[in-house]
Amino acid sequence: MKPRLVVQRGYTLVELMVALAIGVILIGAVIVVYLIQTQTYKTTNSQAGIQNAENAIAALVTPVIRAAGFVGCSNIQQTLTSNLNPGGPPPIGTLATPSMLFAYDANGTAGTGTLSITQDNPANDSNLTHWTPNLDASLLSQVLPGSDVLVMFGATPGSQPVAVTGIGGGGATLTVQDATGLAAGQFAAVSDCNAATIFQITGVTGSTLAHVAGGNSLDNTAATFVVNVDYQLIPVQQTAIYVAKGSGGQSVLTLAIYSGGVWTPSPLVPGVETMQVLYGIGAAGTGAISQYVPGSSALIGTNTVYSIRIAFLIEGQPGSASASNPTQFIVLGTTVNVPQDTRLRRVYEMTINLRNAL
Repeated sequence: MKPRLVVQRGYTLVELMVALAIGVILIGAVIVVYLIQTQTYKTTNSQAGIQNAENAIAALVTPVIRAAGFVGCSNIQQTLTSNLNPGGPPPIGTLATPSMLFAYDANGTAGTGTLSITQDNPANDSNLTHWTPNLDASLLSQVLPGSDVLVMFGATPGSQPVAVTGIGGGGATLTVQDATGLAAGQFAAVSDCNAATIFQITGVTGSTLAHVAGGNSLDNTAATFVVNVDYQLIPVQQTAIYVAKGSGGQSVLTLAIYSGGVWTPSPLVPGVETMQVLYGIGAAGTGAISQYVPGSSALIGTNTVYSIRIAFLIEGQPGSASASNPTQFIVLGTTVNVPQDTRLRRVYEMTINLRNAL
């Protein structure tokens, strides 16, 4: 029997090229699916992050704004100046002319202007004249360019009034029911629900608060306020809200509290690029809002502010949107231009009524 000759054949060049082409197509399809999934993940993740930022802003900012003007069971319009040691007034305004709100409008915005953001997380602005009125010097180099600034004076959020239980030390001390959380350098208000006075605490020993002696009568040229037991005392503070340069690569919504002669800023929500504010005003004593105006409007001086309308432009992470994502947003009437950097962005707006405006 003759042996069989076995011929081994390989793949032809055509077959190899076909196989290679199919492999390239499959790899390309896998890459496309991966890129789509990555884009979807970043978009979904950024949407969730922006939603969380909105929830955080509402939870953290609303109580502070609503507390503006609240000084125990009275409001700021019933507050008298005091010879009970002002101890150096807050940096904005004075205890002789207390005001629940101070508005600083970034130049070029005013509800109708244009703001251009050319980079993420730029440096804070060191020019006080870039706001109307000029930004208070105590906030120099703390605020991002183009961000409005809202400063409020009122009860410390979350605090509760306590009863005054005694007056002593030749008018240099007040004893209260509970001094927990009170400290030297802090401002406080005493109220009988018809009027109030604001002063600064110079020391705390147990439940006794020290201040510079001024007698039991807290008075100015307009009226006399005599502190009695069972009057209410509540801690008050001056609070500023604005957007500042962040430490993590994104600008951050910031809340600063004035204490011990300086502002102590606390970052609240990262990814906030700008904040714009409008003020709902109306005739004094009516509670009716006739229009919303920017902080630079002269109408604020002749009307009462009853409401705050505040809006934020919030950004997501890089790659969370396509290159064709919008680069222009309207934030309370101000046109905001942003870089084409594939970040998802959204405008968040809320309106907060001031419960102590009347």
